[in-house]
Amino acid sequence: MKISRFIAVSTLSALLAGFSYQTSGYAQKLHLPSLTAQSNNQDTSAILKEKAETIIELFFAQDFEKITPYATPELRNDLSQERMERLWNRVNTNNGQFKGRKQTQVIETPGSDLVFVTLEFENVTEDWIVIFNDSQEVVGVDFPNIENIETIAQQFVEDIAEGNYSEARGFLHPFLKESIFSTQIETEWNQIIAQNGDFKGIKDMRVRLGSSIDSTDIVVMDLQFNRADEQIVIIFDSSRSIIGLDFVEQ
Repeated sequence: MKISRFIAVSTLSALLAGFSYQTSGYAQKLHLPSLTAQSNNQDTSAILKEKAETIIELFFAQDFEKITPYATPELRNDLSQERMERLWNRVNTNNGQFKGRKQTQVIETPGSDLVFVTLEFENVTEDWIVIFNDSQEVVGVDFPNIENIETIAQQFVEDIAEGNYSEARGFLHPFLKESIFSTQIETEWNQIIAQNGDFKGIKDMRVRLGSSIDSTDIVVMDLQFNRADEQIVIIFDSSRSIIGLDFVEQ
């Protein structure tokens, strides 16, 4: 069989060592055995904290155009007015009215720097994660994943197949968002289509849950194309974020 790597898990191994975050209900808990929440560089932490909080305030004020300059150039095309309005409506429908920020925590890592902003809504309180690259540019914002991994895997594939690459990217782990943008996902998918023909649909789906030793969960999906079928292996961490993706040609 031929394996074509779509998202390289190996590039995450060093970054993920000693760092993970888990979703418990709507709120997220930090597990930081080798990293501390307080940065040695207080100036950097203060800048990231201010930027993250400003972005959150602009989003809920529906002042979407002012968010764009904070983003890395590769992300700016994904921040259309239409997409931001759609996201704002979805958040308000699911969470209820936004009531305010409760606290902000900066986590500086060997890869991306993460700012956890705890937000209080009418229905829930949850953490949003604003992800920054080394240039202090936003490369993504993560929301709690409340769906099961089967639902996420199916939505991920359907988003890609429908050309909603920025939505599909939203399911990736924060560390992957520093280097993988919607244009890369589109390019890889177009190559698969060129090789296998038009996408026909998902034929089957199987789940392998992680153990106490290996906390990663895997969803295996059989995909049907016009000329050949392929198997996709989607790898999740304990927060139900995608940390790896393989296409296995049948």
